[in-house]
Amino acid sequence: MVSCSLQELRRPEGEKEFSLEISRLEKLAREDPKASVRAQSHLQLAFLYVNYRNPQLNYTRALQEMESYLSLVPARAQTDDFQNWLAVLKEVRKLQTSLEKVQKANKSLSDEVAGLKETIGRLKSLDRQMEEKRRLTK
Repeated sequence: MVSCSLQELRRPEGEKEFSLEISRLEKLAREDPKASVRAQSHLQLAFLYVNYRNPQLNYTRALQEMESYLSLVPARAQTDDFQNWLAVLKEVRKLQTSLEKVQKANKSLSDEVAGLKETIGRLKSLDRQMEEKRRLTK
């Protein structure tokens, strides 16, 4: 089913075409009375969000669309390819979360280093002042 969905997927080029195709599929996913059409729209949206030609890749959104697809189709309709994509996107989500934590820790450490540099600068200045006073008292 995943392989078939790739063939049915329109091949947009450029940001505007991707945006238009995403809007069209989102509308189908929301409004079409047939669950199969809504499911297929969610799957196609997922593949648009991970398409290498899409200037605005969105792995988080692709995972959301795959999970929506998953909720609309029976387990027997889910192929190994689909399960592989789902597993990869879940791993990407974990990595993004880890990266965000590391970036936050890095920012905190950078702020701490900046504060320590400022303190070192003040201590150096104080040391110079004390040394100057020692010279004057001799």
